[in-house]
Amino acid sequence: MKQKLTIYYDKQCPFCSKYANFLKLKENFEITLKDARENLSEISLLCGKLNINDGFIVLYKNDCFQGDKALSFLNNAVDKSTILGKLHFFFSYENIFSKFLYKILFILRKIALFILRKDSKI
Repeated sequence: MKQKLTIYYDKQCPFCSKYANFLKLKENFEITLKDARENLSEISLLCGKLNINDGFIVLYKNDCFQGDKALSFLNNAVDKSTILGKLHFFFSYENIFSKFLYKILFILRKIALFILRKDSKI
C-alpha cells in the first residue's frame, strides 16, 4: 500500500508547477497535488500557522513541512535515479546551503510571477 503525500504549491508559478509535476515519487507514494490558492482553508486547518506565502507545503501523515524542510523531506522520498533526485542531495534540514538555495529559488519565484503579472501573495 502506498503512503499518502499531499503537496500544496502555487499553480500559477511556472517554477512551482514544473517542479511539482516533475517529482518522481509515485513508486512509494500516492501523491496529491493541490493548488494552494484554491485550498487556503484546508492548509490552515491541517497545517495551523504555516503561511503558504513562505513556501510550498508538504503534508505527510500528520506532519507539515514547508520551504527548505519540505525539500529535505522530499529528498528522502524522491527517486534517486532521476536528475531531480540526484540534485536533491543539496537539501537537508541542517544544511546552510539548502536554506540559502531555497531563498534564492523563492526570490526567483517572486520575480517570475512579477514578470508574468501574477500576484506572488496567495
